[in-house]
Amino acid sequence: MTTFPVKNGGGLSRRKFLITSAIASVGSLAASSLAWAANIFKATSGETVYFRGWQFMPDVVVSNVNRYNSTNDGKVDYQTITGDYPALMEKALIAKDNLDVIYGNPPTLVRFVEAGWVAPADDLPNADEAKADLYDNVRAIWTYKGKLLGLSYFLATRGVIAVNRIRQEELGIADDQLPKTWDEFYAQLDALTAKGHKDLYLPHWFNEYYGLSWEFYAEVINRGGSIVDPATRAPVVSVDGPAGKVLAAWKKAWKAGQIPEEVLSYTEANLVDGFASGRYLYSGQACYNLAYFNNKDKSKIPGKVGFIPYRGQSWGLMDSALYVKTARKRSPALEADVNKFVSWYGYKDNDGVVFVGSRWMKEAMLFSGYKSVMESSETAATMKGLLARESDVQELLTVYKNTGAPNDVWQTVWAEEFNAWLKERLPNFLLKDETVESVIADITTQVNGLNKKYKVKG
Repeated sequence: MTTFPVKNGGGLSRRKFLITSAIASVGSLAASSLAWAANIFKATSGETVYFRGWQFMPDVVVSNVNRYNSTNDGKVDYQTITGDYPALMEKALIAKDNLDVIYGNPPTLVRFVEAGWVAPADDLPNADEAKADLYDNVRAIWTYKGKLLGLSYFLATRGVIAVNRIRQEELGIADDQLPKTWDEFYAQLDALTAKGHKDLYLPHWFNEYYGLSWEFYAEVINRGGSIVDPATRAPVVSVDGPAGKVLAAWKKAWKAGQIPEEVLSYTEANLVDGFASGRYLYSGQACYNLAYFNNKDKSKIPGKVGFIPYRGQSWGLMDSALYVKTARKRSPALEADVNKFVSWYGYKDNDGVVFVGSRWMKEAMLFSGYKSVMESSETAATMKGLLARESDVQELLTVYKNTGAPNDVWQTVWAEEFNAWLKERLPNFLLKDETVESVIADITTQVNGLNKKYKVKG
């Protein structure tokens, strides 16, 4: 399975802001540089490049592809795939269909790399420049066995703690009293509960593959822990370690009535609507939904939603997707054309501008992995228009630059299988009042079993 911005109709997929779709070239280049750029992206094979994407704002994708084709004599054939995108792509790759460029997220791509279905991005035009432009945390997340998995499509901190500033003010919580760590967060919930306050926290515990299980990963890595040893893939969870502390904090909050029980049956759309209602003080959300909450046409608390800033501990995990080249056999000329298109689409265009990445930021506040996009004046202006406070722009970028991912798990061939199991295991821990010890033991058994099944050895 993969993750992408259209998730069951919630959040981003329901707030397509009417911002210009054309991005002006930034700065000026010498005529010789423009000629060089044009030449390196010009298609020469006369063959078709097959690009397949998932169902998110396909009109924008078609427009981008048409721009490439018209500018570079390209023959890129784009189609939007409906249904279970990763499963359908896997089926097409196994069948050796005509498929050259796809989307993918890290755990899916690791499995595809091991199967020999996709190729790294290191040999693309401008690959070294693109890698240097990536934030360090992003480059680490997207590097597998020393190779870059692909080029930047989108990223988002998932599990950022959104703050309803109306309720924050009502409860007398100053900005400098916002929690700095998960321990402080749960302690504050306890203190507010003791005073009789309710509707304090709507957690990222919804019933989808990137809901409760991903929040578990996030809080473990936020606390400096991991599920498995990154080198050996042996399980390292323990009752008194980060994983055990996460489970203990969850159980305490659950039994104290601080968590709405219905969240375990929510979709992400329900989670977004729940917080947009203005009922809750805090909620774990994807960072792009901050724009939704601050939109007067979508939310009951527009202009009043912030987030807990980074003050030494990260919040959430990095949700991301990449543009990836498949490894199917192609003629040398077609291979060159595929490389040119992926480089143009996933990094800089003929004018030396990250056109596609900048457009996604302007259209939908999808973050880019590139510093040149995220630290531009255009991005600052876009974010300023979508967030509640001007100071939120730099604060959110700081959260983003310090967001990690559970690479210990996601860089295994069994990551998706383990996540499916964890998604079903964690609700029972809460609903059936099971012990922390039992969950830790079951995670250990599950990881050992998967390592044996896939013959994983450190």
